[in-house]
Amino acid sequence: MTAMVAMVEFVESGRDVERIALNTLEEIAYLFGEMSSDERQEFRDLLERVAAAQPERADFIRSLPGSLGLNLES
Repeated sequence: MTAMVAMVEFVESGRDVERIALNTLEEIAYLFGEMSSDERQEFRDLLERVAAAQPERADFIRSLPGSLGLNLES
């Protein structure tokens, strides 16, 4: 939800976009860090479904957590 609000803010404001993008990524990383093992597994499963549905972007989709410095393995 926070990410959606930030993206709407980003589009509507047209200014300070770097700050908004950084804040959004930090919030996402924080929320991922708060996930339980079961939630991490659900997220991995979701990423795999999205990657399978978009084969042309599958590598990018699978790389997102690592690109954000997130360890979803535990």
